[in-house]
Amino acid sequence: MSGASTEFAWVKALCLQSESTCPSEVLEELMAAPECPAFGPVHHMLTGAALLASAANAGFEMDLGSQLDELAERASCVPGGSCARWGVCGAAASCGMALAIVQGNAPLKPEGWSETQLMVADLLEKIAHAGAPRCCKRDARIAVREATPWFSRALGVELPLADSDSVCVISGQNTACIGGACPYHP
Repeated sequence: MSGASTEFAWVKALCLQSESTCPSEVLEELMAAPECPAFGPVHHMLTGAALLASAANAGFEMDLGSQLDELAERASCVPGGSCARWGVCGAAASCGMALAIVQGNAPLKPEGWSETQLMVADLLEKIAHAGAPRCCKRDARIAVREATPWFSRALGVELPLADSDSVCVISGQNTACIGGACPYHP
């Protein structure tokens, strides 16, 4: 097992146990795990993992275990703070990685390439409009919510949107929390 796969072993285990077809529900299961920190690069794995797990649970034919391992390898290359340093939120990038993996995208394969780029651009726009940095939980929730219809269309499976927005339980740990301006603030 590679270093990235070992680091994210708990994410893989929870994804393989989840039965939900709703990506937002799977994300909440992952973020509620005691191993999940409030912030940091683990969120660069969580969003794509939630989408992959829910697609597998919805009946999309895939090798979830090996695709989660591939996602772990790719996600481990996106450092903490990429939102500020690269101008690319790792949660949005993770959704792009997951779609690229499940579609078998390759640099010279035209099928799937544009759709994945457009999805990530859409996610980044929605995250940017949230209006503030340093909230991995908020940005992960936005990324998964907005990526869900893209995955449904691209994979031909019905992935439901969450019935209601989640409520943040870590806002007190975030000195940069935007409070009531965040759709997930309690």
